Amino acid sequence: MTATKEQNISVVQKGVGEFIKGNIPGMLDTCDDDIVWTTNQNPAVPFAKTYKGKSGARQFFNDLNGNVEFTDFSPEKYWGDDDMVFVKTHEAAIVKKTGKKYDHEMLMSFKVRNGKIVEFFAYVDSADQERAFA
Repeated sequence: MTATKEQNISVVQKGVGEFIKGNIPGMLDTCDDDIVWTTNQNPAVPFAKTYKGKSGARQFFNDLNGNVEFTDFSPEKYWGDDDMVFVKTHEAAIVKKTGKKYDHEMLMSFKVRNGKIVEFFAYVDSADQERAFA
């Protein structure tokens, strides 16, 4: 039986909601053991790379938390198509090392299979992030 796009959106909403609450184990519970977690590749941004498996996704959140403090993380719209869920989000953060801010819209894409997130990709303003890390 194939999950509906509404069921897939619900899985992603749960995971994103757990992240917003700061419950990283709860977020990881929505992920498949073999998840691939990726953001725009950027050598200037410590967490802008590909992480594999739940341990990799956990490391992403450790790297994220170690480098930035969010001042805003607001999902604005969720929509789905087949096994894909997309989330338009506003994010703003302060880079701990530099004290500089980045602030932009981003799009997150999630692939869901068997009720678990198997792929994540964040389309961010990598130039905005790079300026804040410089």
